[in-house]
Amino acid sequence: MSNEPTSMPGSAVPRPQVSLAISWAFDTFKRNPLPFIALAAVVAVIQVIQQIGSQPLTAIVEDCTDPQTPGQINACAAAVGFAAIVGLAVTFVFIALSFLATIGIYRAALDVSRGIAPEFTVLLKTENLGRYVVFSLAYLGLIILGFVLCVIPGILVAFLLQLGPFFILDKGYRPVEAMKASYSVISRNVGPAIVMVLFSILVTLLGSVFYGILTLVTLPFASLFIVHMYRQFNGEVVA
Repeated sequence: MSNEPTSMPGSAVPRPQVSLAISWAFDTFKRNPLPFIALAAVVAVIQVIQQIGSQPLTAIVEDCTDPQTPGQINACAAAVGFAAIVGLAVTFVFIALSFLATIGIYRAALDVSRGIAPEFTVLLKTENLGRYVVFSLAYLGLIILGFVLCVIPGILVAFLLQLGPFFILDKGYRPVEAMKASYSVISRNVGPAIVMVLFSILVTLLGSVFYGILTLVTLPFASLFIVHMYRQFNGEVVA
């Protein structure tokens, strides 16, 4: 199936339907549970290892919450300083790994929306990875800058540019092109986009219960849901 919009130039794109995206995401996951659960499991394992790796820093901070003597204060300061450096390094590494693993779920969701069977091997694909990383860094930087300026600009940036990664992975757009494309489709579909964000947040929160086990289901489901909305925003047919 072509990735190009199915509507003719100048014609109106049908109004996106959130219920249609939810139904498709549910049915698609039900038909292809194993590859999506396997991809989500990689993300979950990385996050668990990250939490375990951060425990020494947490323990040191707890032990040093109320030092009594100058010697204890100095020892705690040195321990916390060293642990903080190591902890930040470990956290950064595992966040990067989790970030890269999540791309696999996005790729699988985009594939199945084109009628291509999802496979675990998409985790190893590097196509457009550089552009995705550059976009993500720029996106994060703009959000931080927006929050520093006045909070609301940060929220607007996060909202309007949120579909940029999908334009990169799906169509190979450059980072700036992806930002413009995301802004264009989101600004034309503000209402459905707000519902999309709220529903995705709700699904993500649901995944955090039961020690995060539900993430194996909620992460793929949320990705499938967003991909279907992305297709609708572009006026594209979903397989």
